[in-house]
This record gives sequence, C-alpha cells and structure tokens, in this order.
Amino acid sequence: MQILLYEEWMKPQVISLFVAEYGVTFDEFEELFTRFYESPFQKDHCVRIVAVEGEKVGGFQSFFYWPIKKDGVVYKTFQSGNSLVHPDFRGKGLFAKMLDFIHLPENQIEVDGLIGFPVEMSYGSFMRNKWKNPFNLQWHVKIAQPISSLFSNPERDLTKAFGKRSPVSVEPFMDFYFVTQSAEFDAYRFQFQQTPHWRYVYEEGSRRCLFEFKMQVRKKLIKELVIGKIVANDNETAFWQRAYEAFYKEVKRATSVTIISFACNGKIDYLQKLMADNGFRKIDRTIYFIAKGKMANEIENWDNWDIQRADIDTW
Repeated sequence: MQILLYEEWMKPQVISLFVAEYGVTFDEFEELFTRFYESPFQKDHCVRIVAVEGEKVGGFQSFFYWPIKKDGVVYKTFQSGNSLVHPDFRGKGLFAKMLDFIHLPENQIEVDGLIGFPVEMSYGSFMRNKWKNPFNLQWHVKIAQPISSLFSNPERDLTKAFGKRSPVSVEPFMDFYFVTQSAEFDAYRFQFQQTPHWRYVYEEGSRRCLFEFKMQVRKKLIKELVIGKIVANDNETAFWQRAYEAFYKEVKRATSVTIISFACNGKIDYLQKLMADNGFRKIDRTIYFIAKGKMANEIENWDNWDIQRADIDTW
C-alpha cells in the first residue's frame, strides 16, 4: 500500500469509510467533510493523508490547522483527527505510517507542532509513535438543580436568554499558550458545529472574562451544562470569582440544569482554584492531550498550556 496526500477523486471512498464505521448517511457526512476541510480558513492549510492500494482507499488520517498563540506569536499547529483504517487493512501498521507521513522531509510540510485528543482505543498507537502526553484535561463537576431541572427545557431557555452565539472573543493575558480566539477561526468553527453554543462575557471596565458553554442530555434525564471555555484578559483571582458568580447567576435566572461540568489542563492552578472555590469536584475522568513535533520537543514546562474542552474539534 502507498501513503499519499489526499486528492479529490478519493473523496467518495473516504466518506464511505466513515459511513461504514459510524453508521451516518453518506450525504450527511459529505456535507460535514466539506464544511470541515474545504472552507477558506482550512483548505490551504490542512493535511489529509490516505493509505491506498491501487485506486482503493484503505485508510484516512488528517491534521487540520488549529493555531496556537503565545505572547502575540501565532504558531502553525495542527490537530490530529478523523483517523480511520478499513477493517480489511488493519494490523498492517498503516495508522503509524500515516502519522509519520507529515514528518518526512521529502514531503516538505511546514509544521510547528501537532496536538491531539485521542480516545482510549488509539492512545497506545500514538504513544508507540513517540507522541508526548504532557498532561490531560481534568473533568470537574458541580451538582446544580437536579429536581427542578426535570421540568426545564435548558436548550430553549438558554437560547432565549443568551441569543445566538456571540462572535465576541477575549484575548487572554500573556504567558499562556492557548488556541487562538480570532474572529476568522471562530467563523470557521461556527459553520460546522451541529449543536447550539452560547457565550457570556463579564466586563469590568476594560477587563473581560468569557464563558462559552453548551447543553447535552444524558440518559434522557441528566441535563448537563458543559462549560467549554473560560478565558479572561486579567489574572486577578477576585475578578475571576466575580465573573463566575455573574455567569452562574445568569444561567440560574434562565433555566435549571442538573449538573455543570468543565474540563481543563489539570496543571493550571487558577482554574483548579476557581472550580474548587465554587463547589466543583474532580471526577475520575480525563481527556488525553498529546503533542509531537518541534514545538513539543522544545517545551519543558506544560503548566501554562491553557487547553480546555472547547479546544477540541468535536466541541
């Protein structure tokens, strides 16, 4: 088999791989695939890799442009995702070969670094491929209004209270690596997200703190408010606390939810403190964070990587 860069003639076969694996319809996944990879923001940056035998596609791996910023510098970083090998071709090392393809000098692919959030099934493969696992995203959960939430409709209520997802973004304070909050990147993400998301911004003069959140329902009864992103342009602990209190007050005013959850780099002290001070508790559940490439090799301390749930493509 050959490992090659994706070409347009491969598209129907690549889509069919995902249709067979996940049970989605062809038209549904084709639309998502097109919006995800072929938007103006992504098309000229993303790296799509395939394993082929003759003209038969047996595997797909992508690295989509996911810029990370620190101290005003935007790095050309990519997130690994949508990895899949056809059952007939598994056990042949194709996944590792597709992962290696982006690093081969002869392919001349310019990359500052790679990141990923693998599921349990693929985590071992990434580790064998010499990716690093410098930290995981730690989940925090708070019980909110379990009884009254049985009679609420949070998605409707939150949409009414917070309206359509606001394009407002906040530039975090310096010294942290974070996924860029640019309007261009936001616009790209908005157009392929399939569930409602909302933003709340707390302001004190020039100081801002942004909360990005969505709803999901578990077991038909548990109405979970997931905070995907908390970012502020000021690092004063008291300011963060006032911002969270204002956010929570607005949510409670709008609706009732069963629980509130939040996942972030478990090494960031100020986020851990914010959760603990507001009744959240850590649970025995994390999301793997992995990295590879020039940037990953140069970094010794990952405590200032402000990576949260909303930084994953599936948000």
